[in-house]
Amino acid sequence: MRKMIFSVIVIALIVGGGFFTFSGGMPGRAATPVPTVLVQPAAQAVVADAKVLPVADVTLAFDRAGTVGAILVKEGDVVQAGQPLARLDTRALELRVRQAQVSLDQAQARYEQVAAGAAPEAIAAADAAVAQAQASATQVAAGVTAQDLAAAQSQLTQANAALANLLDGPKRTEVTQAQAALDQAQSNLANQRDVLSAAKTNAQLQIDQAANGLRNAQDTYSRIYWDNRRLESLPGNLPQTLIDAEAAAQRAVDSAGAALGQAKVSLETARQAEADGIATSESRVRDAQARLDQLVAPADTDKVATARAQVAAAQASLARLRGPARSTQLAVADAGISQAEAARAQVSAPAREVDLSVARMAIEAAKVTLDQAKLDLDQATLAAPIAGTVARIDIDVGALAGPTSPAVILADLSSWRVETEDLTELEVVKLREGQAVTVSFDALPDANLPGTITQIKPMGTNRQGDIVYTVVVALQQAEARLRWNMTAVMTVAP
Repeated sequence: MRKMIFSVIVIALIVGGGFFTFSGGMPGRAATPVPTVLVQPAAQAVVADAKVLPVADVTLAFDRAGTVGAILVKEGDVVQAGQPLARLDTRALELRVRQAQVSLDQAQARYEQVAAGAAPEAIAAADAAVAQAQASATQVAAGVTAQDLAAAQSQLTQANAALANLLDGPKRTEVTQAQAALDQAQSNLANQRDVLSAAKTNAQLQIDQAANGLRNAQDTYSRIYWDNRRLESLPGNLPQTLIDAEAAAQRAVDSAGAALGQAKVSLETARQAEADGIATSESRVRDAQARLDQLVAPADTDKVATARAQVAAAQASLARLRGPARSTQLAVADAGISQAEAARAQVSAPAREVDLSVARMAIEAAKVTLDQAKLDLDQATLAAPIAGTVARIDIDVGALAGPTSPAVILADLSSWRVETEDLTELEVVKLREGQAVTVSFDALPDANLPGTITQIKPMGTNRQGDIVYTVVVALQQAEARLRWNMTAVMTVAP
């Protein structure tokens, strides 16, 4: 706007002067022609709107996203370069640093362990493993003796013989012997029946005789008893002979009763003997008959299968003792010795360079991880890159912050610069770096400060169809009343 007013005034002055030149003259006299003279327009001053800026300012943001844990300054504070301004919540980052430190310590310990070689205890354990493998091989080698082989061969022979007997059937002599045994058993059964029956009959006769004797003794005792009772009713004493006769008759009755009881026991014994004897003889007949039936019957399929299985088992046992399986066991035992010896050699060998290199690389990787964790922790603190004044704080404790959101604006307010973006391409070509300018301020009408153009930015920008350029002016005189973003006018004399 200021440039437009200035241009209008200049044009009006030029037009007015020309009118006076061509229209003037004395009244009443013809105008005397005057030669036309081209007037060159005067050089114009360059005037542009500008604004007041600190000599240096920076808008700071956190390098990483996180929750604001603390704000360490307030707006208006003067800070030094490197001073912390704000900090994110660093608890998780501190844990990562500690974890990375532990990983580094572990990697270093692993390297020292590899470099030191095996411990004496590990070497002793490897020696013990070798000794154990050798003992196991000796045990395997001594596990089969000549007696074991002979026993296995005998079992196979017996199994083959049993199978052959089943397949060949009974011999004639065995059948004859079995038939004779059956005949003998049947004859014994018949004889037992006769003898035991006779003994039972004899016992029955003895009972009958004993019963008759008891009845006779009872009759005699009854006759004597009643005779003595009759004589006792008569005067005088009963003779001793009659008393003795009564007692003897009583004893005869008791003896006859005992004899009858004995005869009954003998009869019961005879009956039991007959039953037991006949049962025993019948059992022997059945056994003999079963033996004969077994001999003359064809071979049972299940028995043949069982016999064949026994033969196969005996063959497998013998093969296990002296066949390929035995060789495999011995080979496995020898391999165990070789493996134990190799393990001992590996344990007792010095550390290989490749193992040390791997351990060293693990240390370097752990260091990188620790450095990264420390860097992440450092990036959680926003520090001042320059000395200056905290102009604005755009974060709050507990809020999220990150690289895309400004946190703190810091400025060096010790001096000021004036910057304009209001110069077109037609005007900027009239300026040069180092050129003197005069700067006035809307808020300070009494202040006109000298300055020097310190920078003309080489790249213009399009603004509403005009290409405009940025020019920076350094003030040559201090003014305490200046504030950031005050409006100013920059004038460059022609």
